[in-house]
Amino acid sequence: MDTLDTYIESLTKQMQELAITTAEEVTQLRLKAEQAEQIHELLVNTFLYLGKGWPLHILSLKKQQELLLKIMASEHHPAVTILSEVHHLAVEQTTKFSRAYFPKILADACDQARLPIDKESRHPTYLFNRGFFKLTVNESKKTARLSNYEVKSLWEIPADVGAIVEGIQREHKRLFERRFSGSEFLSTIRSQYLSLIKQGKKKDGESIPIRDITRRLGKNKDKFRTDEFLIDLSQLVKDGSTRIDGRCLELQQTKDDNRGMLLYGKEEQGYIGFVVFK
Repeated sequence: MDTLDTYIESLTKQMQELAITTAEEVTQLRLKAEQAEQIHELLVNTFLYLGKGWPLHILSLKKQQELLLKIMASEHHPAVTILSEVHHLAVEQTTKFSRAYFPKILADACDQARLPIDKESRHPTYLFNRGFFKLTVNESKKTARLSNYEVKSLWEIPADVGAIVEGIQREHKRLFERRFSGSEFLSTIRSQYLSLIKQGKKKDGESIPIRDITRRLGKNKDKFRTDEFLIDLSQLVKDGSTRIDGRCLELQQTKDDNRGMLLYGKEEQGYIGFVVFK
């Protein structure tokens, strides 16, 4: 091997070593950047929950980020001390969660938010909108879960009263403050019905399970949600605008509550199991 080849080989080896070293530095910097982002998110959320007065959210976040907090402590991060003070304060504030305080605090917050609790409610279960929404409080876990006729768990969160009220308001707005067109909704049901009777080799006028319609919509319609379908169907029945293509929509009952839907505001009529156009 001549001198030039030896020189090139030496340069190549040095460049390779430098490239490897730089790659390791890039990896370390990326890891540090990811950690910094995690710390930033932790601090922002803790700041948010502290300002809202949500101590259970603060303690839940602390538990979720236990490993990150240990890393921060080992690296003597300047935020460790203040976070420790916030966590200590949060522990003291959670005494308000006890059965002796919680029902009144929730009732007062709901009154202020104009979100009436149904009279039939008894701790740890609270009903809203004539039983359509059900809030279940878990005292041992210090969490609250919201459900409705169609969804067993809309969310489950640490049971800070302010967060609960915000969550119920958000779901109420999603369901009851949407744009609704009875003619458009009826047309949607009709088109799904016609597709299903064709698929099942049935005749127009025969009944179709209502869950077949919601399942088909779930596959074909973007962001479809059964509880929104239920509220729209309930509004359609209430308005009485059920005629289309010279036919009238009829809803038939079922005793199988797993296969039926309970119309909002028409609960006394029982579960609706089938759709037919006559």
